[in-house]
Amino acid sequence: MGCCASAPLGSPYPQQQANANPNSSSRAITSSQPPSQAALPRPSTNASSRSQPQPQPQPQPRPHTHRSRDPAAPYPNKPLKLHTWTSKNKIWTRQELDKERTDFFDTRVDGRAEIWQALKASLEVLWSGGDPGESDGGLATAQMILDAAGITIPSGDLAVGGSFDPFGYRYLLDEHIVSDPTNISYALPAADDEDKTGDEESEEVDEEEIIRRREEKGKGVLKEADLMVILAKLSDRDNKPLKVTISKQDSVRLVAHKILEASNLEPPRHIKIHYMGQPLKESQTLQAQGWNEDDVLNAFVF
Repeated sequence: MGCCASAPLGSPYPQQQANANPNSSSRAITSSQPPSQAALPRPSTNASSRSQPQPQPQPQPRPHTHRSRDPAAPYPNKPLKLHTWTSKNKIWTRQELDKERTDFFDTRVDGRAEIWQALKASLEVLWSGGDPGESDGGLATAQMILDAAGITIPSGDLAVGGSFDPFGYRYLLDEHIVSDPTNISYALPAADDEDKTGDEESEEVDEEEIIRRREEKGKGVLKEADLMVILAKLSDRDNKPLKVTISKQDSVRLVAHKILEASNLEPPRHIKIHYMGQPLKESQTLQAQGWNEDDVLNAFVF
């Protein structure tokens, strides 16, 4: 037999190298093993890439609404409950709370308008304490409003964790928007501390006292043509709208005071007048704000 290292002339098989390593078969088997550490690529030693700090994202102010869950996921929901809290940073007055709440809902630009309207309507029920026949402070009525709008509250508290619309967007409400603090002050603000806005008077005055003085002096005698009878539906009772005689020149603030007197409510109760679902500005007359004499005013008692 011929040598295994040789091949006949013209053979189609390549001739093996005479100096081939006899251990080549063992090398082929072990070649599937992981390469040594020396064969691994070394990480970059560029000092600038390690020494330069990576930019950190800047914190952004939290909007009152944002998408926080999958609309297709089941929404946890708990029964609505009253929010009770005590203010630690300041003593809120009735006037300050009313203004904060009005400004809050008038300036909502994020989220869905119909959801904000439903939240406001449910809160107005809670602010008024519900109807006289309701022993739960209006929770049942407010819950029906929220359910009709598809609003869910995982915590059951509108001031804790927010509420969600059917599309998964969350709506956040501060606690002074949701309810009054337990240490609210009912003292009237001093003239120097009153809010000054472009469409509000810079100072609140006792209009009833001014009219009384003018009448005594004969300079402010009210003419019969200036008088009118208005209808006001009080939120604390199921009776028919209350009839109150006022002057066409009376501001909403004075009208609210006359409604309060005619309703026989004892202090420190207050009345806030709404028309067509919107609060009226206290420094202006009813007619200046588009009120029709045949329409019933809503008087929220708190």
